[in-house]
Amino acid sequence: MARVPRTPQLSLDLDGRPGTVRTARREVEHFLDRCADRTQLRPQTRLDVGLVVAELLANACVHAPGPCRLVVRLSGARVDIAVRDTSPLLPVAADRPGSPGPGGYGLLVVTRLCTDVRAVRVRGGKVVRATVVQR
Repeated sequence: MARVPRTPQLSLDLDGRPGTVRTARREVEHFLDRCADRTQLRPQTRLDVGLVVAELLANACVHAPGPCRLVVRLSGARVDIAVRDTSPLLPVAADRPGSPGPGGYGLLVVTRLCTDVRAVRVRGGKVVRATVVQR
C-alpha cells in the first residue's frame, strides 16, 4: 500500500491577549523553517503568509476578544490559513483604502494577497480561511 504523504500543519490555540499576533508570527516562521525541505516557498511568499496571519489574528483579537485558534497547512506552493474566533459576525473588507464603512485595511490586504478568502459561522463563532499561493 502506497504511503500518503502527511501535509505539514501548525495548530496554535491562542488567548487573544496583547502579544498574540507576535507570538503567532514567530511560531509560523519557525514552522516554515522546519518545513523548508518539503516545500520551496520563496521569501516573498513567506512574507505574504506572515502578513496574512498577522492581519487575520489582529482582526480576531480586536473584533472577537478572547481565545482563538490558528491553523496553517502547507501543500507544495500553497499555504492554507484558518483563524477561528468567538464572534459570529462575518468580516467586511473595505472596497478600497479610505472607503467608508465598517471594514478596515487588514482584510483588504488579505484579499489582495490571497487567491481565496472566506468566512463561515461555526458553533461558538466563525472561521476565516485564506489561501496564499506562490506566484
